[in-house]
Amino acid sequence: MAYPCVKRNVSSLLPLLVLLSITPFSSSLSPSDKVTNETLNQLCSKPNIYNHFCIAWLTSDPTTFTLDLQGLLDSVFQKTQLLGYKSLAAMKGSVNTTTDPALKIPFETCVTDYEVAIKAIEEAQGFVTSKAYDLASLGAAKAFISISVCETQFEGRDNVPVYVTKLNMFFKRMCNIDRVFSDVLRT
Repeated sequence: MAYPCVKRNVSSLLPLLVLLSITPFSSSLSPSDKVTNETLNQLCSKPNIYNHFCIAWLTSDPTTFTLDLQGLLDSVFQKTQLLGYKSLAAMKGSVNTTTDPALKIPFETCVTDYEVAIKAIEEAQGFVTSKAYDLASLGAAKAFISISVCETQFEGRDNVPVYVTKLNMFFKRMCNIDRVFSDVLRT
């Protein structure tokens, strides 16, 4: 006797089974693997990463190819933190120097958002050191969200300085790299 519900359920699982058969369960990369052009291209080609930005950002530092993946992850978090501090200083300066009173509150909000983002990145760096990559990924995501909140403060405004948009964009791209690279080492 045939069971129609079994046939129907197996048919609906078939696409999932095909997907699982071609998708690896874990990354072929290990924290101790040396960084090469090939691994960098592989990492920078992951979804949610701006490939050209990632490659240019990481290859511009000559030490990149002297690192293993653990060291690379630590390095990208350090660079993200550094940009966070530079962006925070720019936002604080803008609070004091803006001639547009309508921008003062958005800049003040962004100061707070960058403080939260930097703290999240600093905590994530500790997780990278202890190889708690899932928590490092969450820290990078938290920083990304914080700067997304900063960005919303300026939506619909024509007089936003270009540097604000660029700093936020670069910081978010770096947070995505932090998150995705952490996820790769987690699996």
